[in-house]
Amino acid sequence: MGDRMAWLNWSRWLLISWLACVLSLVGCSRPSTPEAEIRAWLAQAQAAAEQRDISALRNLIAEDYVDKAGNDRKAIENLLRLQILRQQSIHLFTRVRTIEFPGPNRATVSVAAAMAGRPVARADDLVGLSADLYRFDLGLERRGGEWRVQGAVWEPARIDDFL
Repeated sequence: MGDRMAWLNWSRWLLISWLACVLSLVGCSRPSTPEAEIRAWLAQAQAAAEQRDISALRNLIAEDYVDKAGNDRKAIENLLRLQILRQQSIHLFTRVRTIEFPGPNRATVSVAAAMAGRPVARADDLVGLSADLYRFDLGLERRGGEWRVQGAVWEPARIDDFL
């Protein structure tokens, strides 16, 4: 019985040591790239819009947001709220066109977004579908480790923007 207990203690210690090594390797893994962070941020924004979660969308906008059209954060929140209230269901199909980094904590992102009442799996599905197509050029800034929209410009998009 003593040998069995010693073996169990040894195997338990070995398992705990192995888990500690694995967890330390995961913790020491290379941090995500800024581009990966931006792509994750875009996925988070898309999920929040599709879930009609205005609070989550609001958290993606910088407090000092301002755009060339004169909109501030409050105006953008109101535009988002209006879109969410107007749509019974929101399905987005997005295509990231470019991600650039003019500074270490700044990014410019161009993304085409189609908003439809039903899921869109691929760009070809947009042909003949009644969907709102827009191209967004976003200025993002990372503060405190979090990316936020600092400003945006949008205009109608074409099917070509999604291909």
